[in-house]
Amino acid sequence: MLYFVYQELALGYLLFSFLSALGVLQWVAARYRLVGLALWDYRERRRWGYAIGTLLIAGSATWFFASQWARILTPGPAGSELSLLFAFGAAGALILTLASAALLHEVRRRATLREKGDGGSVVAIGSATTGRLYLPSSPGAPVPAVCLVPGLGTGERRALDTLARHLVQQGLAALVIEPDEGLYAYPETLATVPAATSFLSKRPEVDPERLGVLGYDLGADLVMRAASADRQVRTVAALAPILVSPPADLDVLAEMPYPQAFRWTRDRRRAMLRTQLDALAFGARIAPRPFLLLYGAEDKLVSRPPIEEWVRTRGSVTHQVVQGARHLALMDHPTTLQTVARWFKERL
Repeated sequence: MLYFVYQELALGYLLFSFLSALGVLQWVAARYRLVGLALWDYRERRRWGYAIGTLLIAGSATWFFASQWARILTPGPAGSELSLLFAFGAAGALILTLASAALLHEVRRRATLREKGDGGSVVAIGSATTGRLYLPSSPGAPVPAVCLVPGLGTGERRALDTLARHLVQQGLAALVIEPDEGLYAYPETLATVPAATSFLSKRPEVDPERLGVLGYDLGADLVMRAASADRQVRTVAALAPILVSPPADLDVLAEMPYPQAFRWTRDRRRAMLRTQLDALAFGARIAPRPFLLLYGAEDKLVSRPPIEEWVRTRGSVTHQVVQGARHLALMDHPTTLQTVARWFKERL
């Protein structure tokens, strides 16, 4: 039977363990840059995480021992009661941290979407796919065009809009495929890129001899597969393609909060589609056309060593790493925008 002796002492132990565990989690979040465990975004300000963690641990210890000193020295809860209190306190801290990190991530995501806003013109591509077409304001002669294919399950409907606008500023047209469930159903998904390039080639503003494709996440796997057979595509850029089995450990929390990470690691569609596309095998057929493979140095959702080994055997692949960029933020990174725009402008 549980016997806590003093109710105030039991509550003190519970609050002490809760706040201390909360502080430890903030240290871990800051040390490993885990957004899924952070009460605030520590990736650029790791000292804040250390400071908040230290304040919580030291503050809770000071308060507890100062307020409960007399009762600590008298017979109190037994080992089983203490273990229960500490377990409940630590569990409560973990639940609060995961929930707060998920809420913070959602607030930031919605703020980012509001900043991006809508853009381009909604167009129908084939019978089942739509897209957003971005054109230079006064193109004059027909301009080069790039088809951009988003990823699957990345949580951003307009993830590539910033990149599309940047391409337009460089004098290129851009067509962003709108993601939907049917877009990633195999083998129907194989028709997506050919339909998009066919659509672009028929636009009077576009030069049909200067078409490129870009994909992100599993969308990059898809464009590698499609470009291997579509000779109308002049150049290819793959941003953070998955290609091989991704990691499924705590590193995922460096990219996203726990609820999203839970769904992401257990999304069988992703694993099945990656296997069905077999982008590594088909990507070898893109040569001799220019092929850019771009990753973020802080990408925790892709197993890069086997991919880098594959790149070393392909002399026609240009492999670049964006320092400081994560998987989910790669498209918005200034280096990515500059690199991709320069790549297509020089090769189309």
